Amino acid sequence: MTVLMKMQRCSKFLYQSKILEKKILFIIFSIVLISVSPQVYAQEDLGLLVEQQQIIFEVGKHSDVHVKHVIETGAWNADRPRLIEILPGAHSNLSVTDEDGDKLSFSYDKETFGESKFIILNQKLGNYDLIAEYDIDNFMELEDGLWKKNIVFPFDVMIMVEDDMELIFANSRPIDVSDADGVNCIGCGLLLEYFHDEKVSTKEISSVEGKFNIELLSNGKIFEIEFIEGGTQLLNFNVIDKDQLYVLKIPLDNFLNPYDVYFTEKDDTSLDQLDKIRKTEFSQNETHVSISFRTSSEGIISIMGATPEEHQKRLQQIENMKAREIESQKVEEKKGIALPIPGTKAASELASQFEQTEDEKLDNLSFSDELKKGQINNSENDMTFVGIIAVGIIVAVVVVIVIKLKKN
Repeated sequence: MTVLMKMQRCSKFLYQSKILEKKILFIIFSIVLISVSPQVYAQEDLGLLVEQQQIIFEVGKHSDVHVKHVIETGAWNADRPRLIEILPGAHSNLSVTDEDGDKLSFSYDKETFGESKFIILNQKLGNYDLIAEYDIDNFMELEDGLWKKNIVFPFDVMIMVEDDMELIFANSRPIDVSDADGVNCIGCGLLLEYFHDEKVSTKEISSVEGKFNIELLSNGKIFEIEFIEGGTQLLNFNVIDKDQLYVLKIPLDNFLNPYDVYFTEKDDTSLDQLDKIRKTEFSQNETHVSISFRTSSEGIISIMGATPEEHQKRLQQIENMKAREIESQKVEEKKGIALPIPGTKAASELASQFEQTEDEKLDNLSFSDELKKGQINNSENDMTFVGIIAVGIIVAVVVVIVIKLKKN
């Protein structure tokens, strides 16, 4: 009797456990339906999401940003509206127009635009681009003298800069935008940065042949520079700030390039390959070259110059590049290719022509007009800065193309 009662109790327990398991599964399933389904069904009821678009960010030395969604292809009427998902952040001042500036009909999914997640586009003509634009508050973040933002999208993004900005950084690579309106980021994943104050300081350097000046730009304190001559030329200075970005403009008459940049601890007096950090040489002309690099902690920067033979080899490389650039321009002139205005179909087609292999993308964040000024040279050892550059960067490969436009 006792065994029978135990078996009955066990059977009852198993039965109750199955009922409890079913109840738990039902509750979980109900929660999923309540939290997910309304959003999915509501989105389908509003319209279809736009699949192909280009996003333009207009940035400056302030936290707010102006955003444009440019839709080039497709046409639809009010009975089949399309949706644009609004980018995260407090947003305001929405307008929807065609490429001629004529206003188009639109709405949004909540009572106010500031509360909404979607812009509802009621109509688009097939022969005209549609442009939806609005402002986002507190988009750019100011940190240690640098405005910065991780910009990650699976499609092309155009970043336009204000007229007072001359230099920006894409994943710590410098881009001279003094004669450009912005850059085009293809399959975009980049850390965008630029100085809040682009004031250049000048350091006087003494050498056996006399004195010369080096121009410096940084988001941290800049110490006195020691110039060491002899068999090898060296520029040395101390670093105490974390995550400090440097740009130096160096006269070639006194200090030949290409350069190697080393970052060591204060007590380390020897330089080896493990101490070498990534650098970028850019904007080279007959008299000067600019070099940019980044430090991560306290230590000593040592910049080693080149021998006359190495420098002459570099000059020959630059001349070869200039010759190829001239030939390329002649071909473009014969074909009648003009640089398109951002937001047009032609702009997207031109950008696609600059796609590179993965190895080229990692080493060649370079630009046609920059090559006129000089070769951009990058050191082999990038490992020191992988931790800095990779933060927040989801997409592994970035290509950035300078958009040369007339400035007003």
